[in-house]
Amino acid sequence: MDALTSQLHEEKDKVLAREKEIRDLQFKVKNQEDAGVLAASENVALRGQLEELIEEHCGLKHAEETFDAEKAMAVNGAKVVARRELMREWLNQQTDKWNSAVEFERYKEVKTSEAQLQGLSPPSFDGEPSFPGDDAATVVSAPTPTGDPGASPSA
Repeated sequence: MDALTSQLHEEKDKVLAREKEIRDLQFKVKNQEDAGVLAASENVALRGQLEELIEEHCGLKHAEETFDAEKAMAVNGAKVVARRELMREWLNQQTDKWNSAVEFERYKEVKTSEAQLQGLSPPSFDGEPSFPGDDAATVVSAPTPTGDPGASPSA
């Protein structure tokens, strides 16, 4: 009988150990399920952020693609307006206020600046015609020295 009692206690201990092991495994499974739910919700949030960033990237890419065209249209529009104003002055015979030499100097400055902004070498104006009073134009457009009144402008 003692042998049967000890065998019964051993079997009972084995069953209790198995039950404890099963409870531990069930607890681990529940923790894994909770971690999976948490990871899934985090994944949904990250996917939403990714979608927003993709949309923003597409918008910026589109803006980049259209920027050059819009800039060219704005510049061409400004050129058209300037040409129209010049033609109106010419047709109304209001050209007496034009100073060709000064305007040509401004034109050269603009073209040189455009070339620098575009990373190109500055244009050469060697073959361009000279205007009467070309020397006067450079004196008129030159900045006035603000230093010592007795000092030479070239110094």
